[in-house]
Amino acid sequence: MRRVSILFSFLFLISIIQAQELGSEELLARSIAFHDPDGRWEESKLEFVIKMESADIASRTSRVTIDNGKSEFHLSMINGGRVYEFMVDGLDSCEVRVDYQAPTSFERDSLGLNAARGRRWRDYYGYLYGLPMKLKDPGTVIDPEVINTTFQGEDVLALKVTYEETVGEDIWYFYFSPETYAMVGYRFYHDESINDGEYIILTGIEVDRGLRIPKDRAWYTNKEDKLLGVDVMRSMKVSR
Repeated sequence: MRRVSILFSFLFLISIIQAQELGSEELLARSIAFHDPDGRWEESKLEFVIKMESADIASRTSRVTIDNGKSEFHLSMINGGRVYEFMVDGLDSCEVRVDYQAPTSFERDSLGLNAARGRRWRDYYGYLYGLPMKLKDPGTVIDPEVINTTFQGEDVLALKVTYEETVGEDIWYFYFSPETYAMVGYRFYHDESINDGEYIILTGIEVDRGLRIPKDRAWYTNKEDKLLGVDVMRSMKVSR
């Protein structure tokens, strides 16, 4: 047992040394090489079926299409027996439908079915399902230091990321496996001093045409460790 303990201590020391030698840009490059080895993301078209499960609200199934090559986005979700759709084109205009028809004025106002919401959905799915590749986007500020820490009891390498004022105000930490450089989770704060915000645990990988996209996302509050919900990827198809 003592030999095993010494071996693990030695390996942990080696990982610390490697983290100190590894710069943030190199860590990000290695993670992108794991998730998108062929550089396909920028021109890819992806289709997901995602089920959102939560203890507080009814589950919801969404079909998401992200067409990076054409800068187009389509979200179709079933909620309360009705079908809601948001379609954003390459010119940033958005069309909204309820049960395949334009919503009434009352539905637009009472349910928030507007173009701004459609763009928020586009940004949400495009960002989270495009990580870590999206960390190369303009306005992203990556701290040069690679942090050697733990996440969910496992040794990880971490990057601290902030954004230029016109892009975002939150503070993010992204966690990577020190062996494969796969992204295993992330955490964000609105105000880190009060430990607000949430952390997300990634489990499983879906692979198609070389793209490796984390499968399921479990959301927890930072302060209370309360489970908020899980986004379960039912399927993924990469057609380009």
